[in-house]
Amino acid sequence: MTNTKEELLLHIKRLEMLLDSLPFDVWMKDREGRYLYANKSISDDTGIPKDEIVGKSAIDLYEKVEADSIIANDKAILEGQESGFFISRQDQEVFEDYKRIVYDESGSLMGLVGCSRNITQEDRLRDEFVRSEEQFRTIFEEAPLGIGIFDSITGKAVQLNERFAEIVGRRKDEVLSMDWADYSHPDEVEENRYRVSLLLEDKISGFSMEKRYVRPNGEEVWVNMTVNPFRSSHFLPTLHMCMIEDISARKKAEDEILYLSYYDQLTGLYNRRFYEEELKRINTTRNLPITLVLADVNGLKLTNDAFGHSLGDNLLKKISQIFKKECRSEDMIARIGGDEFVFLLPKTDGAEAKKIIERIKAAISDKKKEHLVCSVSFGWATKHHQKEDIRKIFMQAEDYMYRNKLSESTSMRNETIKLITKTLYQKNKREQLHCERVAKLCELIGNAMKMSTDSVRELKMAGLLHDIGKIGIDEGLLTKRGKFTESEWADMKRHPEIGYHILRSVNEFAPIADYVLHHHERVDGTGYPRQLKNSDIPAQSKIISIADAYDAMTSHRPYRDDRSLSEVIAELKRSAGTQFDAEILKVFIEQILKQRVWRRMD
Repeated sequence: MTNTKEELLLHIKRLEMLLDSLPFDVWMKDREGRYLYANKSISDDTGIPKDEIVGKSAIDLYEKVEADSIIANDKAILEGQESGFFISRQDQEVFEDYKRIVYDESGSLMGLVGCSRNITQEDRLRDEFVRSEEQFRTIFEEAPLGIGIFDSITGKAVQLNERFAEIVGRRKDEVLSMDWADYSHPDEVEENRYRVSLLLEDKISGFSMEKRYVRPNGEEVWVNMTVNPFRSSHFLPTLHMCMIEDISARKKAEDEILYLSYYDQLTGLYNRRFYEEELKRINTTRNLPITLVLADVNGLKLTNDAFGHSLGDNLLKKISQIFKKECRSEDMIARIGGDEFVFLLPKTDGAEAKKIIERIKAAISDKKKEHLVCSVSFGWATKHHQKEDIRKIFMQAEDYMYRNKLSESTSMRNETIKLITKTLYQKNKREQLHCERVAKLCELIGNAMKMSTDSVRELKMAGLLHDIGKIGIDEGLLTKRGKFTESEWADMKRHPEIGYHILRSVNEFAPIADYVLHHHERVDGTGYPRQLKNSDIPAQSKIISIADAYDAMTSHRPYRDDRSLSEVIAELKRSAGTQFDAEILKVFIEQILKQRVWRRMD
């Protein structure tokens, strides 16, 4: 009996120790709400010893408001009005309560047993989790990046936002049904798969790469992709999160910068910078023999002066197209100056290079370029041994090119002068007849002034070409009737300088360039383009000025009456000493006009 009692007491003691060790309140109350038992947690909460709690009610332990709530709740449980589980809030703290009715062996109501656990921290964590989940969902859906969660095995997305679908150019449901490789550019699929496999094997913790997706219309979109493992209790462990940023605009800008860095904007050929870098790469033993070809467009400045820079630019474009067409795919062509080009021909000897050049020359001669005579001078040299200095090879090719240019350029420029005059006269037949008459008048005046035969020949040529600069003036302005506007007159006054630059570029015509430049100067200094006076104006220019003015005065115009010889002479004399040189004018009037030496050509 004693042992049994001791065992029972020991059992009760152990049970009490167990209940006291629990981190929440455990209690038992009678039908009137008095405590029959309270564990240590209640004693700690209230600051009242356990033994003193027994026999007391809630009103003795807690503040009135809290005590009234407990008593009312206990009463409701005893009357069967409330369930056993409920959540209560006290002073900003949250409790999870469990209460149950207890009966004795006879079935009579004894009271209540229950426990109460402070779940304030858990409740806050739960609220924070809900808020975090909502925030994540918002971030996921509204992020400016495309975000997708993918099965690393199948390649299919299990979840993605609208931005992801927008970037790849497909509907969201369509993307969810496809393997990512199906809409990726084939050039990057292998590398992408390899990196995902490393991720699955835990050999890497994540990766980033630039890749392209292909939209249904064939458009390629560049993205910067970041991939990391996706760990979640809601998903399988073989998932990864993929975030993509559309960088198409950046890639386009980079490509444009790269293009500007290595390409000539006008011709689309490589530029000097690229040539110098490519030369270092190609200058190896395995590429021997290496031939360098230098090319120089003859008369580009003359073309620009005569026809304008737009036509000169067009000439360079057409020539560049011929270069690209006639050269091989492995050849490198670069524009290294305004009119200079270099060809870098790997594994090519001089004989093969010459064949390529002959093809180019044939193609150039076959082209009829908008009233242009086109000519290109070439020179080339070949590196046969690695010890040879490639810089010296370049200089040899350049020397050869300049030797060829000396003979080819003069001929080409003469042809261009002929073409310029032909083009001008085709535009305006009246201009041709005017220039021919001025040339004849200049010849007569030169002979009357007893100039040498060579001087008269030069003077006549200057008279014939005195208006060659009008090739650079708008045709509508040349044929306009009536007065010019201020801007039109300023444009027309450019033709002596244009003519000067055209003629100066050709050795044969260089001596008469100054005569053409100054043929609109006046001896009183009010002419153009330089406002020269008296002896500063070449005599030949003074002669052309008189011949030019006389022909203009005597030419038939539908808007005025023709003038008699006496009227013309009178008008010329009125301008003696201001517009015209008085001595030369006197020779012209006395020895040519009055002597009836001149017979007008119409």
